[in-house]
Amino acid sequence: MPNILDSLWNSMALFLSALFFHGMALRSIREKKPAWFQIKFANEIINYALGIYYGFLGVYFIIRGLPGTDSGIYTDMLLDILIVLHLFSSAGPATIALVLMVAGKLFFGDALFANLIYVFLIIGFHFVCMEVAKLRLSSVQKVVLVKLSAIPLMLIYLHQKIHLTYTIHDLPVWTLYFLVSFFITFIIISAAYYIDTSNKLIYELQQSTILDPLTGLTNFRHFEKTFEAAFNYATLKKSNLSLIIIDIDYFKRVNDTYGHLVGNGVLSTFSQMLLKISFPPNTVISRIGGEEFAIILPNINVSETEHLAEKIRRKVEKIDVPIATTGSIITISAGIANYDGKNYPSANELMHAADQALYNAKRNGRNQVHIRETADPVI
Repeated sequence: MPNILDSLWNSMALFLSALFFHGMALRSIREKKPAWFQIKFANEIINYALGIYYGFLGVYFIIRGLPGTDSGIYTDMLLDILIVLHLFSSAGPATIALVLMVAGKLFFGDALFANLIYVFLIIGFHFVCMEVAKLRLSSVQKVVLVKLSAIPLMLIYLHQKIHLTYTIHDLPVWTLYFLVSFFITFIIISAAYYIDTSNKLIYELQQSTILDPLTGLTNFRHFEKTFEAAFNYATLKKSNLSLIIIDIDYFKRVNDTYGHLVGNGVLSTFSQMLLKISFPPNTVISRIGGEEFAIILPNINVSETEHLAEKIRRKVEKIDVPIATTGSIITISAGIANYDGKNYPSANELMHAADQALYNAKRNGRNQVHIRETADPVI
């Protein structure tokens, strides 16, 4: 029995290490590729990778539990893998982990009949976890429920594996094992909950530093950093980089006439309209001033940029705005500057060119798009 408990503690330590690396990997992805969590396909790839990761961890536990390899029992860890994936991910990754663990059990196991029984039981446990995860219960209640459902599996498996008898004599051993099993599961689930919650809080904190709270677009600080990086990359690759600066026409008049509450509604409505437009990959939309917005468009030429800007301008004329006056519409002016890999010496110059184009659009009557044409390329 002491060897079994030692193995359970050792396997718990390994499981906690796996959770730690899992958490660090997700945190790194959120920091470097936050858009992956917003794209359904990329999000599914991440989830299925987790299923493979924990599936191979389960296979490792199976190998460690083989006779002659380790004297302990690792079946608890297989159940905990399924519990963690069902509670903190979804049925898809849990199913992938289950398939790998079943294959490992059948391939590495030495007693075919006993392994088939175990496979049947763990598949049943998988479906129990799947249904419990759907219930409107707290995480603690779900864990208790699935652990109770695992008791038949543990009674059968431990009887075969370490020859515990169904007698009063072995009742203290059974009791001790179940208590340790429940305790270890709650430690693992608590660690998984802590890591998952911490990652989400860190992500939300990071987002709060780069997002404009009114519009949900990125703020000027993030725009500056992203624009500088995009310009440096375009310079390195000698590729196109377009910048659109948009200003809502007569916005001060809206604020003065209808109040800041209506003005904020206009900004919010306009921002939501921008977010619904299909932009090319890696586009960044930011609010860089009171009623001023910027759109960074990598690998886009002048004509394509102009087409997008005109599309936005026409859409703005048609959107419903929170202004009571009948017939009131909102219009925008837009300035465009395009970098072709050599015609601007710095990101600031490109920004200034787009700003100048916006100024020309407003000076020429507003509600129009103006393109800043550069002179000779900078050599």
